[in-house]
Amino acid sequence: MADYPEQLQTPISQIGRNFVSSLATSLGQTRSRLVNLMHDEAMRHNECSRKAARHNQLVPELVYEVAEYQAKEIPGSSGHKMDVVFFYAHQSMNINNVHIIVEAKLAGVGDPMDEKTFAQIADYQYCLWKKQRTRAFVPVFLVHGSQLDLVVFTRDRWYRTGLGPICHERQAVCTQDIKKVRLTMARLYYLITLPPESFGHICDVSQEQQHLRFAKIAGEDSIVAAVTSSCEHSADSVDITGYVERFVHPRGRLAHVFKTTFRMQKVILKLSWTPVDRTPEGAIYEVLESAGVEGIPRLFGRGLLKEDVFGFRLEYLILEDCGKQIGDSIASGNQGKLGCGELYNAVKDVVGQTLRCLAQARVKANILHRDISMGNIMVSRDGAVKIIDWGYAKVIDDASFDASDEATRDRRVLLDTIAKRWRYDSAKVLQNEDDHDPLTGTPLYMSIPVLAGAKKRGLADDIESLFYVILHALTKLQTTRDSAVCGFDYHDNKTQVMVRAGCLALEKHFLHFFGVSSCSDDLRRLLCDLRKFLFVNSDGCIASGLVIDPDTPRGAVDLLQPYVDANTMRLLLRKGEAALTPMKSAVQVRSIEPLDPPASGPLVNNLSRKRAKSTELTESSSEKSEEDPFGTVSKRPKN
Repeated sequence: MADYPEQLQTPISQIGRNFVSSLATSLGQTRSRLVNLMHDEAMRHNECSRKAARHNQLVPELVYEVAEYQAKEIPGSSGHKMDVVFFYAHQSMNINNVHIIVEAKLAGVGDPMDEKTFAQIADYQYCLWKKQRTRAFVPVFLVHGSQLDLVVFTRDRWYRTGLGPICHERQAVCTQDIKKVRLTMARLYYLITLPPESFGHICDVSQEQQHLRFAKIAGEDSIVAAVTSSCEHSADSVDITGYVERFVHPRGRLAHVFKTTFRMQKVILKLSWTPVDRTPEGAIYEVLESAGVEGIPRLFGRGLLKEDVFGFRLEYLILEDCGKQIGDSIASGNQGKLGCGELYNAVKDVVGQTLRCLAQARVKANILHRDISMGNIMVSRDGAVKIIDWGYAKVIDDASFDASDEATRDRRVLLDTIAKRWRYDSAKVLQNEDDHDPLTGTPLYMSIPVLAGAKKRGLADDIESLFYVILHALTKLQTTRDSAVCGFDYHDNKTQVMVRAGCLALEKHFLHFFGVSSCSDDLRRLLCDLRKFLFVNSDGCIASGLVIDPDTPRGAVDLLQPYVDANTMRLLLRKGEAALTPMKSAVQVRSIEPLDPPASGPLVNNLSRKRAKSTELTESSSEKSEEDPFGTVSKRPKN
């Protein structure tokens, strides 16, 4: 028992420096014991003493420093106090350099884990996801009573497995107890001596890293790439010190964005974790580029870094820096005055260029963006508009596949080739994207049918989102409080639908309810034309009717003609306005339990008048109108 720390021979009576020192001592003794075991085994096989001596080098050294932070917070962690922390050696001890967290509890933690303990360690792992941009998963060691568990948090879920006893609770120590503890310590030593790129990170971060370098590793036809980190700049490396702070979800999709330079160009580096059963953003850009779609950012690099880490892939994109968000662009300079002509010209350019990009994507590439929001419309200094963040886009698989049509056949071959390069199942992904039609997007800018739970989407939904983005950007010129503006005071999807339908029904006053109290005549005319196209047809205002029947025809496309070029107009009118028609899903979305619709009221009366005038409604759409469109989930985060 000479190599068994005295502090671990009794139950842990306190969590503090004694535990830390005994843990460090035990890890050091574990390494010595492993070296001796390998040496004895080598001598038993009659290996020469010189070769046997090399086993001291084969057992890795402990390259991490261990420290206790129960009584004080870790620098840069916003108040987190973690019991024991393993830091990367030769680096400053702050939250950015934490490798593994050890949380200790005096009492045993059952299975399932109690809510308080889980919330505490989940908060720790969330902090690491926010602060460490190269994380692939977050491991946490949980010491509870005499047991040691490994808890792993991924982007999809969390896992827990027992490693064994780290101490014993009996007064008399037997050989079996010692063997169990030694085995646990050997498992612990193995895990904490794994290199960072094998246990928690996408690359080696044991040294201070400021640059990342990406290189393809699987041939020209593959998009799979490897990433390495370094302290020094090289011609093909990307500086990662210019991180753009943004909200980080504790689970699900995650995107880290950096403003940096690459080959003397100002670029944006984007590291994205996406589900393996969803379309990679890089693949969407390939489809858009092959179709010649304008208004998308130029790409300098793209690749797949991790194919499948617990159900999520990691891809990287190096894109051109496209300028400012539309709200910041409109608010800058002389454009910040609601009555000036420059503001009208700026808004008109944004509307025209955005519609051109969305129409080309829908007609030429069969792609819907599905997340038009304030942050995804960028304006450069010279006024060029670029639509970014196509990570939620959907490739539409037309049901009417004609094998004899050469263009359709070539497109299928292209999609299959891109899917093979990006290592995903095209058929499965297309079905999943259909399933997520009612859930995808930013709620503040979602169209009325999508907020109401429509099971299909079309280009008109993206144009409606653009309409709200323009209004919100103009609203920001007068107030920064969305709660003061009826149209943007978001509470939940159901409330937002009814409030917006009511605001849009007021032809002369709808701008007031969206925070635009005064503007030039030209700008007012543009906004009114957008409203008429989206919410007024031959039956009158259809804003409330869209809640129940998302197939309701929109207004005349000719209303958009003053703001778009001739080519865009032809795309919008192509095939009898087919581009604006919502696409039916190839699979059925899970059914939502209906509620009883109101027997009367403005919404129902308006719909009844529309039905009386129109004879083209099918029996299926009549049946849909009797269903309540609202689901049980009021707020739908991005999936």
